[in-house]
Amino acid sequence: MLLDFFKKSAEGREKADEMIYSVESVPDGFRYWRTKLLNYCLGIFQWHGLPDSIPWRELESNLILTGHAVICRNSRTGELCVPITELSGFDEYYRPTYATYGNTLIPWKRLEFGINSEVIYCDRIQANILMDQYPDSGLATFISRYARMLADIESTIDIELINNRNRSFMVAKSQEMAERLRDFQRRIGLGERSVITDEDLLEAFRNVDIVGARDSEGVNDLLIARDKILSMFFRDIGVKFQQEQKRAQLTEDEVEADEQLLLINVEQMLQERLEGCERVNRLFGLQLSVKINPAFDRKNRQEVKNEP
Repeated sequence: MLLDFFKKSAEGREKADEMIYSVESVPDGFRYWRTKLLNYCLGIFQWHGLPDSIPWRELESNLILTGHAVICRNSRTGELCVPITELSGFDEYYRPTYATYGNTLIPWKRLEFGINSEVIYCDRIQANILMDQYPDSGLATFISRYARMLADIESTIDIELINNRNRSFMVAKSQEMAERLRDFQRRIGLGERSVITDEDLLEAFRNVDIVGARDSEGVNDLLIARDKILSMFFRDIGVKFQQEQKRAQLTEDEVEADEQLLLINVEQMLQERLEGCERVNRLFGLQLSVKINPAFDRKNRQEVKNEP
């Protein structure tokens, strides 16, 4: 029974090791933060009047990732859909006039805006402006830039924390010895206590000090920087971050200017969506509408707060 207990404990540790997230890995951190920030942005707007064949998540995902969403009829079923499309053509103002789509379930088709499809844009900068495909008209690059900064910060924090537990590099004379030392250092990195029982280890390697004196405020400064980056992200999309500067430290003019800056991006994106809804409603006879999610609506929250 005791043997079974230790066997299960060992298996549990192995599974836990596999599940541990590699915080110091910038690519892993980037994927984590990109998904997290994308999910956050998906909740900014609420759609009403969409047919069952158009999931709001797919509509918003297209707007955020590509900068546009095209509403058309599925050439196979006849239902309205919002496929991933590419824009082409231009009118006298160099605005796109066509879209194309196609996958294994929906045959390829060319769509013409105002005839058999309509387009909704995410922001004022629209694709194909000045005869050039503009890749950043959505929020994809914006999200990726902040995800990279947050991944770099968290990677540095993790390295800082591990270096506080292990302040030197181990230098081994052989590959076999290096593997044994890696296992020892891995346990230390996971927060486990480990004991050297092999005297050969003591004679076969040496430590190289690579950290030196530690700054006790280093991790705290990095955590503050992480919150600052998150604050900048929310500010740039027009949402106030909870840990921003207290109003008592600002003048009335600064507070008013701050509120206008916070609202401008979300209001712009809402206006583009509303104009797109009008075009879609005219063409397909829908009653599609969109509004800012009350949780993100700064105006709504201010009005509620100011009520006597």
